[in-house]
Amino acid sequence: MTPSFKKLLFSKQFRTVVSAIVGLIAAYFISVSDIGKVVEMNALDIQFRIAQNSRTPDTNIVIITIDQNSLQYFKRTAKISWPWPRDFYAMATEYLSKAGAKAVVYDFQFTEPDEDRANSVGAFNDSLFAAAMKNAGSVYLAAILSKQGKEDQPGDPLVKFPSTSSSIAETQKFDFDKSYSPLIQYQEAAKSIGVVNFVPDEDGVCRRIALQYSYQGKNLYALSYNVYKDLFGSTKPIEQIVTSPYVIYWYGKGGPDGVFKYYSIHALIVSAYKDKDGLTPDIPLSTFKDKIVFIGSNAPSLFDLKNTPFTYLEPYPGVEIHATAMSNYLNNDFISEIPFLWIVIVSLFLTVVIALLSNYNDNIVVSSAGLIVIAILCFVVTTQVFLHKLLWMKIVFPISSMILTYVISIGWNFATEGRNKRQIQKIFGQFVNPHVVKQLSADPEKVELAGEEVDASIMFSDIEGFTTISESKKPKELVEFLNNYFSTANDIFFKYDGTIDKFIGDAVMVQFGIPLKNPNHRLLAVRAAYEFSRVVREMTATAKEKGEPVFSTRIGINSGNMVVGYIGGRSKKEYTVIGDTVNLASRLEGVNKYYGTSLMISETTATEQVTDQFLLREMDIMRVKGKNLPIKIFEVVCLKNEITEQRLKMVQTFEAGLKLYRDQHWNDAISMFKTVLNLQTDDAASIMYIERCEKCKKNPPGKDWNGVYDMTSK
Repeated sequence: MTPSFKKLLFSKQFRTVVSAIVGLIAAYFISVSDIGKVVEMNALDIQFRIAQNSRTPDTNIVIITIDQNSLQYFKRTAKISWPWPRDFYAMATEYLSKAGAKAVVYDFQFTEPDEDRANSVGAFNDSLFAAAMKNAGSVYLAAILSKQGKEDQPGDPLVKFPSTSSSIAETQKFDFDKSYSPLIQYQEAAKSIGVVNFVPDEDGVCRRIALQYSYQGKNLYALSYNVYKDLFGSTKPIEQIVTSPYVIYWYGKGGPDGVFKYYSIHALIVSAYKDKDGLTPDIPLSTFKDKIVFIGSNAPSLFDLKNTPFTYLEPYPGVEIHATAMSNYLNNDFISEIPFLWIVIVSLFLTVVIALLSNYNDNIVVSSAGLIVIAILCFVVTTQVFLHKLLWMKIVFPISSMILTYVISIGWNFATEGRNKRQIQKIFGQFVNPHVVKQLSADPEKVELAGEEVDASIMFSDIEGFTTISESKKPKELVEFLNNYFSTANDIFFKYDGTIDKFIGDAVMVQFGIPLKNPNHRLLAVRAAYEFSRVVREMTATAKEKGEPVFSTRIGINSGNMVVGYIGGRSKKEYTVIGDTVNLASRLEGVNKYYGTSLMISETTATEQVTDQFLLREMDIMRVKGKNLPIKIFEVVCLKNEITEQRLKMVQTFEAGLKLYRDQHWNDAISMFKTVLNLQTDDAASIMYIERCEKCKKNPPGKDWNGVYDMTSK
């Protein structure tokens, strides 16, 4: 290193200029990266939360919700379970029309005809609802658009398209060729059809909606925008103000105690019946005069809750997203983005300030404090501008340019001036999780994060009867029930060295032999599953004594090779497993429904180690949909020390019948399975095999039949 070059490296002026330029360039690439976009969106969420309740949504927008209370009301008072008969919606529509509602917007697809019931005919109910919509003349329905896959079933016909065109600018196009649409008679009766697709960001949060879609070459509009164009598009067009998709302005907390006025749909329907009978309705007709009424669901069991910037406070109903967008249009609550050129100018100024502060000040405490103060001021100023003017300035670029410039400057200072390495680690340590670093540093070969093939067991468990439970419990009770259920599962699975991969609704996926290798993973998985199913039976017995809905747990286990590692998108990854072994385990859980069992394992799990401790019953040789090779499956009956003479005889007789079935001795097989039913009257598998044998007697499968059953459903 020449003296002149060394002098240049130690020059504060040179370090200031270079650190500022490098910090600015690096910050730009960070700001346009996936992680930068996620951070930007989360920063915007904070600004939404700070700005909540600073603007009031349009009071002419109300929401009628199918809530848990409504589900329970009709189930208890009228013995009517979900889905409800369509004459309910006909009554609601007629009442809202009579009240003078400006628009009635259903956030449902109504893709299937109504079903016949003991006291009503589905087709008649459909005609009532269609007639009510047509008479009202202001009812809007919803459709969901998707892409048609090669093996997918075709979508629903979509015959109604907007009568008006839009010149709105599109920054991102959305083309689809498949739809889930209302019945044709509903489409013909409705004023128009809108799209209810959402545009989630990289982190899965809904902050934007597309206003325009292309379906098979024809234009469709978002549900809220579709209603707005019909009602106000000619007098207050917004095409020159926003682009599609556009960032929604969120007023605050969602739900019944949030920013919009909510009404429970059962109260509306009861009011409609009272008004029809000449009685005073609970909700007066005047309530809905000139209102835009959105009808949707916020019941947890109906699964129409979305992730939004305010989900952290309370589950956010999907219907309220459309209502929020409508209020944005009516109130001109549109977010304007500050041009990128101005962001560059601000970033350049802040970067230069930080570069001067960090290079010309030897006190690291002062320079660090300066960085923090300036970064906080930057956020505060941009937040205030957003709060008062709805001007959104992206802050990842300016703040990351300051941080990177600071880091480069301090690092350069220490490198060129010989500062202690521990100080460097202290500076950079704030960006790394110490616990993770410690674990990986202690034994980096213990877990291969990049991905590896392992031999392990996968268990899938699901609650049978969860819909009944969810409909019978209040939201807090339902959450308490699930927390208790999953806590029990956690304790048992951890006891047998299981790793909870994920919870999927009321289901749980568990790994055995991952991440720490264990040759006994098959036995551990079966022991955990058996103990869990036994505990669930005890929980069910307790629930039955209390008069609560009973439930059971279906479990499927498969073992074999699979790939494990950190898997996912750039913005979100998780340590999980993939492969055919995992998929088959999931299918085995569902297969229990067909055979009337609760704990099913594959032949790759049913090794000698497992059969030494458990009594198994061979159930079938099955080929699942999408797979060529068949697999033998077994029911776990009980532990060996729990075997009774009756259980053993039942299993032996069943398997004898199974052999006769495969040898095509249908009458003898039927006799065996009937013997099983004498031993265990509720054995669904024997009943199923008797039905199979009867069918085979009428339509023999042929000499080449190998006894394999093709499972066509999932």
